[in-house]
Amino acid sequence: MVVGVPASGKTRLALTLAKRLANAAYISKDMIETPFTDEERVTGRTYSRIRGPAYRILVEFARVQLSLGKIPVIDAPFSVNHWRHDAYSDWVRGFKKTARTHAARLAIVRCVPPSEAVLRKRIEERLKRKESTWDRWKIDHWAEFLRREPLDFPIPHDDIYEFVSGGRFEERAHDVLVNYLGARKVYRLIRKNKKRKKKP
Repeated sequence: MVVGVPASGKTRLALTLAKRLANAAYISKDMIETPFTDEERVTGRTYSRIRGPAYRILVEFARVQLSLGKIPVIDAPFSVNHWRHDAYSDWVRGFKKTARTHAARLAIVRCVPPSEAVLRKRIEERLKRKESTWDRWKIDHWAEFLRREPLDFPIPHDDIYEFVSGGRFEERAHDVLVNYLGARKVYRLIRKNKKRKKKP
């Protein structure tokens, strides 16, 4: 799983991991929620109604992919769950249970930007590109946004890698693959296959 506050770089990292890991299957929480909540997030009525189903879809996705022998790569923030105190505040529980059932390791990578200033700049740039309508609230209520979604929000799990999404991204992503996920053989196999394809 790749988690983190909005604009922390998690989607870029999750896609990179999914591309480089053999037999990976990618899904993001935004894929499920955005078609229904393009105009609201976190406190909106529609969002409140689909939070549960979206979570269950992600857990079920992990279960199905593991049963097919694939590596599920899940891209989701989960940066507000710690203060909600509802059925999803311990969001790791469902994924832990699924991992245990399939004798799999639940590895969580938390993406963090190099600084709050960098995070703000990314959100401002995203807002200019009109990628998401809810980014306006974050900029207009910056201090409150950071209180609600701190960069180091708690994660109820003991297998976590902190990924700083600054410069030298490819090198850092390689470090996640090799040193954290132990994917050296898989990664080398992919590189070897790519080299073979280039030969005439």
